[in-house]
Amino acid sequence: MKSDNIQKLLNDGYFVLKNCISKKIINNANTIIETEIENILKQKKIKFKEKDFKNNYFKLKQILPKNIIQIKLGEILYKKNLIRDLLLEKKLKNQLISILGPDIEYEEDNELLINEKENIGNDHLFKKLHQEIWSGAGIENILIWIPLNLKQGMGTLEIVKGSHKFGFIENQNREPINVNSYKTSKLNIQNRSVLFLTALTLHKTEINKNKIPRLAIPILIRNFYYKNTGNSDLNNYRKLNYSFVSIFRKILGNPFYSSFRTLGQKRKSIFEKDKHYKK
Repeated sequence: MKSDNIQKLLNDGYFVLKNCISKKIINNANTIIETEIENILKQKKIKFKEKDFKNNYFKLKQILPKNIIQIKLGEILYKKNLIRDLLLEKKLKNQLISILGPDIEYEEDNELLINEKENIGNDHLFKKLHQEIWSGAGIENILIWIPLNLKQGMGTLEIVKGSHKFGFIENQNREPINVNSYKTSKLNIQNRSVLFLTALTLHKTEINKNKIPRLAIPILIRNFYYKNTGNSDLNNYRKLNYSFVSIFRKILGNPFYSSFRTLGQKRKSIFEKDKHYKK
């Protein structure tokens, strides 16, 4: 199955990994988001109804721009280690390792994506057809897109199948130019599933026809030994998993492999507690 997905990624530029995230983590993510919105409204002394995500979100939008809301909600998910918990889900983590190898890290700077009902015309944050490489991702990056609250009519993403083989596409005003013809396919993605994309795959947001805003998390993943072909060096990345060689290097403590230090009990206990080093 893993090799089939890698072949799909090579052939089509994307694939969907189904049922790879637990309901508990998805529910926890939505709870964190709802609670943070309520906390901000409380700080601003604005009345709200508990656990009413839709109405509370639109109240918040009256006092804060959407881009700021997305950033704030993305930040709280990272601070609560929700993103790390998602990526450490066994099926998802193993798939990432099978594509990129065991030395992987993820970008911490991504914001939560909020897609409101049929808001394409007056929302500059609505994602038109684009490649992630336009925004600084490199070909060594894999983008994963994780929906959090999919309901009927919300839609997901539209993909131009095989467009990653076009290479870098010229663009202007956030849209592709000099592309003669292309056909988009609407993706059928369910909650608890994850979409994998290359940095060169053309994709865009599908219109949301539900009154409730759709929530999704985009995360850039890379192998930290691969050559940086984008702007990854300008962003914050956090290590997710280490190979044997990387673990061994950290144990030795220096690049000369000398006996500068030994593995004392105190240092050993640090390694035992760190999830990075557990197999």
